Amino acid sequence: MVWKYFEAYEEMQWGTYKDIESYQYSQLKKILDYAAIHCPFYRKRMEEYGVSVSSVKSLSDLSKLPDITKADLVGNYSAIKSSQRRIFTSTKTTGGSTGQAVTIDKNADALARERAATWRAYKWAGVGIGDVQARFWGTPLSTKALFLSKVVDFVSNRSRISAFNINEKSLDEYYFRLIKMKPVYLYGYVSMIVAFAEHIIMKGYSGVPSLKSIITTSEVLGSSSRNIIEEAFGVRVFNEYGCGEVGSIAHECEYGSMHVMAENVIIEVDKKNSPDGESGELIVTDLHNYAMPLIRYRIGDYATLSEGRCECGRGLPIIRQVHGRAYDMICDPDGNRYHPEIFMYIFEGLKRRNSGIRQFQVVQKSAENLVINIVPEEYYNSSVEGDITQSIRKKVHAGFKIDFKYMDDIVREASGKMRVIKSELDKLR
Repeated sequence: MVWKYFEAYEEMQWGTYKDIESYQYSQLKKILDYAAIHCPFYRKRMEEYGVSVSSVKSLSDLSKLPDITKADLVGNYSAIKSSQRRIFTSTKTTGGSTGQAVTIDKNADALARERAATWRAYKWAGVGIGDVQARFWGTPLSTKALFLSKVVDFVSNRSRISAFNINEKSLDEYYFRLIKMKPVYLYGYVSMIVAFAEHIIMKGYSGVPSLKSIITTSEVLGSSSRNIIEEAFGVRVFNEYGCGEVGSIAHECEYGSMHVMAENVIIEVDKKNSPDGESGELIVTDLHNYAMPLIRYRIGDYATLSEGRCECGRGLPIIRQVHGRAYDMICDPDGNRYHPEIFMYIFEGLKRRNSGIRQFQVVQKSAENLVINIVPEEYYNSSVEGDITQSIRKKVHAGFKIDFKYMDDIVREASGKMRVIKSELDKLR
């Protein structure tokens, strides 16, 4: 099924913008009709706002429908899910960039379409299906999840490089491991690959000769980060953008444009209260996830779209810039750096155990001190502090002093970004 969509998407990318919009509208009508019948949440929400599926007569009419948020997903999981049972449906829990753990169901067809669009985009980077990958990513904490991740890595022909512990010794080990395994491309967190690139430059190593390209994801790729990576490895960096709830949203082509995977998603930007009249919060509609439709979903990121067309000739729309996805690295008392995804894994595990944490934020005040800000649910029990402390001291560093603060809401940065993992070490230097 993936191969069928891959071939179709290979052809569709060269269609005109109007061709792609026409396809999007046909798919949008189908999922709107479905959600109105099989998802109680959408049926009720449309009634409350006095709108209906019939009022959406074009893509521009989509904005007439109410949007949904992560809080809606957390509080209405059963009502947003389709009442029609589907086989081969996968379930995923993600922390996301707002600190709210969200559980999403996705049907097999939607997953196949997502993979097809991703493989098509990797082809732009010179990467073929099944090429050897070195993946700079988090390592699951539970024994079962770790086993499953190893199985998936093996089937996907990739080797996982842990993003949780970064020091001179481990970076050296990673380098010589890559020289031996000869990956075709690197894939992973921007901050982790930058740290690795800086180490290679500092050591005077000559990159990894087998590499064709590097694909970065999950965080904002700034020009300085791109330059450091390309200097260290001598190959082109291709950026990827997506979110856990939707999956792949946009990929960079060989001409440097971030093209939206428009066969799978519709992108809107809410410019209300925009400081420049162009940027705003992204709203995404997933066109194929019938197991749990996401219609006008605010994903919590801020971006600017482009009305121009790319020199590559593809009709796919372009995201000019994503403004708010970079996380902070956490430094332990011994000087080792940890990618913040390790804290995401810890809190996602607590969410699955109904810990009563609605939102969280980890703030590093000093090399020895972490402050955990928590927005609690009504049934929250402060005994969970012990679980959090134990997990951090076991998985990160035993020497951290950990303080807890409770609040009604986690405050966004001035940029509009929600920094779930926030280091204040730079302020102390």
